[in-house]
Amino acid sequence: MLARLERAGLLATRALSVVGLVALMALAAMTLADGLMRWLANRPIEGVRDVGAVIVAVAVSCCLPVGLMERGHVSIRLVPALLGERAGRILDALAALVVEAVMIAIAWQFTVFAGKIARANETTWVLKIPTAPFWYVVAAILWTAVLVQAIVVVLQFARSR
Repeated sequence: MLARLERAGLLATRALSVVGLVALMALAAMTLADGLMRWLANRPIEGVRDVGAVIVAVAVSCCLPVGLMERGHVSIRLVPALLGERAGRILDALAALVVEAVMIAIAWQFTVFAGKIARANETTWVLKIPTAPFWYVVAAILWTAVLVQAIVVVLQFARSR
């Protein structure tokens, strides 16, 4: 059952990271078109910078859950060599729990931030697009990362036995 949960988590988070990649590619295409328009016609595309800031935030947050699920972070493996494999697995599980706490704090703060942006009715500078929906999407993706890390915690504790 845990193996199926891990496989499902990997598939879902990889799909989300593809969404982030597509968003970055769209931004790259817009930036390229803007540059060409500036060069060829001396007429930049208005609002590319506006949209770029919020697209980058969404795209980067889309990649966080897959990094957590694949455990693609830096780790130093001294404990298993010094105290044994089981002690290393226990510390890995505890570290996953600490990461979970940090992710909860980050997701909560982004939710608070999105609420402040919404109450202030902030918009992009040129196009006047409301930015709060983008920040709520980032917050939702971060809460997804919290759920993903909860799966990682369960898997790590199951493996520490």
